[in-house]
Amino acid sequence: MNVLELLSVSGSSPYDIYVCDITNTYCFLVSGSTTIPPLFSFIVPPPLNEVTELLLKIIDNNACEKFYYYSCFDQPIKQFQDLVIFNFMDGEIYQFE
Repeated sequence: MNVLELLSVSGSSPYDIYVCDITNTYCFLVSGSTTIPPLFSFIVPPPLNEVTELLLKIIDNNACEKFYYYSCFDQPIKQFQDLVIFNFMDGEIYQFE
């Protein structure tokens, strides 16, 4: 997971935006005093850029916290027939003999 985009959030602007691990133990401030909309996008900081699940924590101007769960699983690999394994778009694996 590398880049997240926010189109809108509920609450009172401005917002402090954090990205956290799935247990909400480790959180990193991404942006403070941010207004949304317009579109806000950011690069997920290390070490959370290597995980497939994370929490987005948004604290509004009234100190209300909202949590949004994100999950991103790798898409099936597309390889050519000259390799040993071919993954179809639906994730099924064909083993060449």
